[in-house]
Amino acid sequence: VTTTKSTVKVAAPIALTTVKDSLSYALGVDIASSLKQGGFDLNTAALTEALTKHLADQPILIDADKTSSIIANAVIEMRAKPGRDFLTENKKKATVKETPEGLQYEVLVEGEGAYPMASDEVVVHYKGSLIDGQQFDSSYDRNEPLTLNLDRVIEGWKLGIPLMRIGSKYKFYVPYNLAYGERATGSIPAFSTLVFEVELLGVKKSSEI
Repeated sequence: VTTTKSTVKVAAPIALTTVKDSLSYALGVDIASSLKQGGFDLNTAALTEALTKHLADQPILIDADKTSSIIANAVIEMRAKPGRDFLTENKKKATVKETPEGLQYEVLVEGEGAYPMASDEVVVHYKGSLIDGQQFDSSYDRNEPLTLNLDRVIEGWKLGIPLMRIGSKYKFYVPYNLAYGERATGSIPAFSTLVFEVELLGVKKSSEI
């Protein structure tokens, strides 16, 4: 029985013998560093082909005017994924309910008072944190309840607080699109899903304000 050995060609290492060589390699490193820092999950073969063909003015598979939207959508998906994954697991808990808009909540204490309306002013105690448990705000720490108009708060609170009776304490899990969206706010990063414990202490009707 005879066997034949297959030969595998190994690409020779690139020699940086000219300024052009060094510049090309340095630009490659710079592009790769930026992509790694961005956290993208990439198909390097597709990336290499796009670079090669576009630099050579050869036809490419995606119109150049569509690349920005593809990249922007990928960034949104990547930044929003941790919060989305958290909410997917969280709603499996028997105690967690979800509104049609995607706000999740738990009833910690059910009060017996009146419900507020979206146009009312309310008095609340609250604690806010990121999904990793890092607290970013707390009226409890300041020992000072917050009085606010429900038409001037994030969408998650506009949806959630009217579900509560006076005396209730709820825990809200607010997806980024019902919180501060795609912008960073103080110590809250962009695309953050937020967790709030909210205690409804009082309601002042809009007619009384």
